[in-house]
Amino acid sequence: MISAELRDARKGFTALIKDALYPRICPGCGRASDRAGRCICWDCFGRIEVLDGGLCALCGNPLTGNPRSDFICALCRQNKPSFDRARSGALFSGIMRSVLHDFKYNNALWLTADISDIIEGVLSVGFDVNSIDLVVPVPLFRTRERERSYNQAQVLAVELAERLDRRLDTRSLKRVRATETQTRFNAAQRRVNIKDAFAVVRTQWIRGRTILLVDDVMTTGATLSECSAALKRGGARTVYAVSAARR
Repeated sequence: MISAELRDARKGFTALIKDALYPRICPGCGRASDRAGRCICWDCFGRIEVLDGGLCALCGNPLTGNPRSDFICALCRQNKPSFDRARSGALFSGIMRSVLHDFKYNNALWLTADISDIIEGVLSVGFDVNSIDLVVPVPLFRTRERERSYNQAQVLAVELAERLDRRLDTRSLKRVRATETQTRFNAAQRRVNIKDAFAVVRTQWIRGRTILLVDDVMTTGATLSECSAALKRGGARTVYAVSAARR
C-alpha cells in the first residue's frame, strides 16, 4: 500500500509538471496561477473572506460584535437544526461566488482542489477530524443529477474523503423526492420545501457512526438539517455538516 506521504509527493510532482506544460489560469484575475496544482492564485486566494471567528456555536452563522464562544444564534434558537455542528469555509462573496457558480453549473470541476482547500481549512479548526467515520455528500434527486451530469457535493466529498483518509459513502443517504430549488424561498419556506426529502436506505452503514455531511453552499441550513435528521433516524451517532461557503 502506498503511504499518504508518498501519494501526496507524487500528486505534488505531477501538479508541478502539469502546471509547467499547461499553466492554470486564475478565475479571479485571469493570470497564470502561482499556487502549484491550484487554479486560484495566492493573491486572489488571500482575498477570500474566510469565516474564522464570531460564529454561532451550532450552525456557524457569522455574528456581529464579539459574542462568547458558546453563543447560539436566533435562527438556531427558534428552529434547532438536526446536525450537531455546521461550519462553512468562507462567505459566499467575491471570487468564492463566481468559483462556486462555475463549479456547480458550468462543469468547472478543475476547481475541486481549490474549493476543497477552503473546506479542509475549516475542518482542521472546527471539528474533531479523528472522530469522523464516514464522509457523506448531500444527494441530488436522480433527475436533477442526470440533468447536471454530476453532483457537486459528491465531487467535494470524494476529494475530502481522500484527504482525510476516511470512508466515502454515496449510497446510504438518498433524496427520495424532487423539490423545488431553494434559492427563491425564505427560511420557513425552505424548511417546508425540503421536509422529508431524504432517507437512509442502508442503516447498517450509518448506525453508530460519526458522519461528515458535505455540501457546496449553506444558506439557512435547512437542507443540511433535513439530511442530518434522516441520518439520525438511520442511527447516526453524530452529524457534522460542512460547506465551502455561507450565503
